[in-house]
Amino acid sequence: MSAHQVLLWAVGVLLTLSAALAVYRIVRGPTILDRMIASDVLLTTLMLVVGTEMVAEGRDDLIPVLLVLAGTAAFATIAVARSVSKHDRRDPDDTSVDPLGTVDDAAGVLKRALADSEAMDDASLDVDDLRPTGRREP
Repeated sequence: MSAHQVLLWAVGVLLTLSAALAVYRIVRGPTILDRMIASDVLLTTLMLVVGTEMVAEGRDDLIPVLLVLAGTAAFATIAVARSVSKHDRRDPDDTSVDPLGTVDDAAGVLKRALADSEAMDDASLDVDDLRPTGRREP
């Protein structure tokens, strides 16, 4: 075996491992963003396989394939990002998430904050945490 063949085998093993790990992450998840990143990695790995084939065999007829794969990856990423951003938007009328979202609960939030501050003792406070810059005064 020549050094060229050994290098191609090593690249093939690494690209296969990368593709297998990406497929595992696509199946495993747990979130849609994890799956999207893994599919981007899988498409990038596929582009590297095609690029390796082009270099190893001296072919230039596979450039359109690379362009299609790159476009697919870009458009898929944009589509998922737009979809996820729509799902992440909060309903403006929903006040269950933000305790200050309604004026009626502002008094309750203030009472809880005062009770929490009264429960603190001076020994539990760190002086550096009280300064915004964290620098000591000379």
